[in-house]
Amino acid sequence: MTVDMLEMAAGNTELDRLRGIAARLTARVVELRERLGETLMVEQDLEDAESAGAAFAALMEALQSSAPVGLACLDRDFRFVRVNDALAEMNRLPVDDHIGRPVAEIIPEFWPQLELPCRRVLETGEPVVNHNVGGDGSTGRTGHWLNSIYPIRSNGTIVGLGVLVVDVSERFAAEEFRTVVTDTMLEGLYALNGDGRLTYINGAACRMLGWSAEELRERDIHRTIHFQRADGSPLTEDECPILGVRREGRPVNHVEDTFTRQDGTRFPVTYSAAPLPSDGPDSGVVVVFRDATEERTEQLRAQRELEALHWLGRAREAIDEDRLVLYSQPIIPLSGGKPAEELLLRMVGRDGQTIAPSAFLPAAEQYGLIEEIDRWVISRAMRIAATGRCVAVNLSAKSVSDRLLVFVQEELVAAGTDPSNVIFELTETALLDEIAAGVAFAGGLAEIGCGLALDDFGTGFASLTYLRVLPARYLKIDIEFVRDLTHNETNQHLVRSIIHLARGLDKKTIAEGVESEAVLALLRSFGVDYAQGFHLGRPEPVAAVPANSQHRQSHNGSPR
Repeated sequence: MTVDMLEMAAGNTELDRLRGIAARLTARVVELRERLGETLMVEQDLEDAESAGAAFAALMEALQSSAPVGLACLDRDFRFVRVNDALAEMNRLPVDDHIGRPVAEIIPEFWPQLELPCRRVLETGEPVVNHNVGGDGSTGRTGHWLNSIYPIRSNGTIVGLGVLVVDVSERFAAEEFRTVVTDTMLEGLYALNGDGRLTYINGAACRMLGWSAEELRERDIHRTIHFQRADGSPLTEDECPILGVRREGRPVNHVEDTFTRQDGTRFPVTYSAAPLPSDGPDSGVVVVFRDATEERTEQLRAQRELEALHWLGRAREAIDEDRLVLYSQPIIPLSGGKPAEELLLRMVGRDGQTIAPSAFLPAAEQYGLIEEIDRWVISRAMRIAATGRCVAVNLSAKSVSDRLLVFVQEELVAAGTDPSNVIFELTETALLDEIAAGVAFAGGLAEIGCGLALDDFGTGFASLTYLRVLPARYLKIDIEFVRDLTHNETNQHLVRSIIHLARGLDKKTIAEGVESEAVLALLRSFGVDYAQGFHLGRPEPVAAVPANSQHRQSHNGSPR
């Protein structure tokens, strides 16, 4: 190899070495550029983070200074570390006067209400939310505040407390006012949520329903108090007007409905129900109601009054138009004696319908028409008895008086009637309020020679008293003791006792309401003197009443 060739080979080797160095330098430059770019990005991120942190700090500072709620940080000894202007204003002290001082020193009147929840947060690490603190003015401060207390942690350790305070004095006052208003209402008030469950109820509603607010809270009110009608039949949810308000969002007023008390009794109510907006598909309902018992009672009284006046008018017309008639039901002797018959009053309507005395006699008694009706019956009974028939005549205790006794004597003479053929029946219960007049009237009848029967004997509370003071010739055993006599041992004992008592006092017994041969046979075996009932004969119209032998004027001057 020549020298030139050697030099050329050496030069190529050096060039390759330089080229390698250049390549490495280029790669290093690229790496340094990449690292520089990353460094610049990190620096930008740091700058951005510092900027965001400053912004966040500024935001927190702004919130702390301008938020409408009180904010504070406390150390573990419950000393103020930070406090915002809102809380300082609530505490009535400058911000600087709070720092480093304990809560018990800043607001001593409220610390007893705050100490326990603050210590609980330190011990458990669980926040206490919306703890109510209030002052009634006894310590110079009035108002109500909701306090939420949170733990502040550093590296997992609780180093202090964060406190958020909301002044709810106005809201509390409004709630208190609402409570005072609703609890002093005479009407009941309750509210339901969208599911028909109770969310609020006032005191009047609790008293009427017999439930406490705690017992009804969250209950389905329809199933609890509104599930049935006045007659006890079920009221389904689909039929319930109140739940209809909840579904349809339209108010309703009901003047006749029924609620059920806790003890199961029902009472009439009048109510208004209106929708309460809610976020769900169904709205809530507020219901205002009142117990309508007195109102219904007054309505029924007024209705009965109107009905009584109606029947009074019809009875007056029947007297004036001679549409009163007598029916007769036989009284059969079971052990010898003279048959008799009870005269029963009926009224004939203008359409020819026969009307029972229970429809019109109560009104006649209430409004003073009964004496005129009794005189009408007595007058005709005397003419029937004058034919030799023995008749029993029902009298109202309201008619019993000395002047009626004079009328009886006059009618006996006018008709030429044997007094022994006339028996007057008075119910012992009706005589309870007229006992003095009844005793005098009974004594007068005995002097005249007419008989007296105590009707419905055994149903009153003073039967033995009547027997002692009234010269009754007959005791009519009430139908309630006779109807199921064959199956009721208690009634059998009572009937035997009445018969034994009557015999001891020399009086006769009449059993009314005999509706079967078995009952009749049993009464006969007991020794009853007379029996009366559908089995022995139903009431039938009395044949034409014989006219008086003398034409004369009645007691009130009208022709008879």
